Amino acid sequence: MEHRSIGFAELHTQLRITNRLLVAGLKNTMRQNELIALLATTGASAKEIADVLDTTPATVQVTLQRQKKKKAVQP
Repeated sequence: MEHRSIGFAELHTQLRITNRLLVAGLKNTMRQNELIALLATTGASAKEIADVLDTTPATVQVTLQRQKKKKAVQP
């Protein structure tokens, strides 16, 4: 059996594809703002989250700001 070493770029591509497939499954059961909050907990940047959700980094940033503001108002 031949073992092939994969490089970082290929591994990164495989992870991106996997993430997109996982998010595609969650899109049917979760709202976009819920997905943004979930992905934000992974430490992903607004651009990375936007890429996965097929939206803009600005949308992600506004959503996160609104969630933070809403959380601050709640007791």
